Amino acid sequence: MSKKITMTARPKAKAEIDKWVETRERAETEKPAVKPKRLTIDIDPTLHRKLKLSCVNRDIQIADLIRTLIENELDSQETTNL
Repeated sequence: MSKKITMTARPKAKAEIDKWVETRERAETEKPAVKPKRLTIDIDPTLHRKLKLSCVNRDIQIADLIRTLIENELDSQETTNL
């Protein structure tokens, strides 16, 4: 028993796709002035679940919320120390 496979030519790319790729705007990613430091913490799984649900409901990332909370805490400490 022999199996015969026929090979066809590669289909040509559509002109509108090539045009889109050539004319699309480049995503400008700004590099931060200072490389950020990574912070790792361990939290209770129940607390993590609540945190994640809260962030989903607010449509924000956990990291953004944590950064904001830390900044607010440090700003309030600076204000009270003046």
